[in-house]
Amino acid sequence: MFCSWRKSPSAPCSCAFLLRGPLPELLNHLCCLGESTLVLRQQGLSLAKCTRFGLSVATRESGWQVLRDHLSGMETDTGRSFSLYLLANPDDRKPVIGIAETGRTLHASIRLDNHEWNSPVVANLVDHFEGVSLDCMESRRLGAGAWLDEWERPVADESAVCMEQACQILHECRELEVSVSARGNQGSARFEPSFVDSCGAVLRIADRGRRHVVHADVQDPGFRLFRTDRYGLRLCVEDQSGSTIR
Repeated sequence: MFCSWRKSPSAPCSCAFLLRGPLPELLNHLCCLGESTLVLRQQGLSLAKCTRFGLSVATRESGWQVLRDHLSGMETDTGRSFSLYLLANPDDRKPVIGIAETGRTLHASIRLDNHEWNSPVVANLVDHFEGVSLDCMESRRLGAGAWLDEWERPVADESAVCMEQACQILHECRELEVSVSARGNQGSARFEPSFVDSCGAVLRIADRGRRHVVHADVQDPGFRLFRTDRYGLRLCVEDQSGSTIR
């Protein structure tokens, strides 16, 4: 995680911080930070989308506990116990705000594409949210630079029939809706698939401008890909056994 070679791997560094401010305050601060890349991960499905953020507000229907940002589409259940982080992306040192359940890896992250790690914006975040430096080993464990298909359990090796069907109908799709539910965060995206590829059991999809990128494990028991109309499809991973393409 871009730490000085002079430091021990377990020593605190300046590339990762635990933030201690309220989650709603941090979420509403995102609207000031410009377009970012939102990444949501659940087991067997990851979504990355370029988006701006608005204000996260509660509604009576959610019991005032779930906050929704209507601009990015991200929902956050504030009744769950989350840890908040600020980390340097290992590839280009762009700032990344991460959300994780205590003791687990990041399931949601926001990459601040218009800012640099050594910028006043990062310094302000660390100061305002009372950032505490993490050691380098802990920052790596959180997985800020993980690939979209690095889920918690290994992906199966064979998926020939299911993958062939999935790729075929995706090539005919004009609008794909993807829904991700990740440990208290939810998000969705709609786009026209332009790039469809596979590697083993991992299905990879993107639009023409790569503003939306999806990786899915077609052998996950909850994998679902189904038609919403003649040219529309919906992709999600449900918490139940058996996979269906229809």
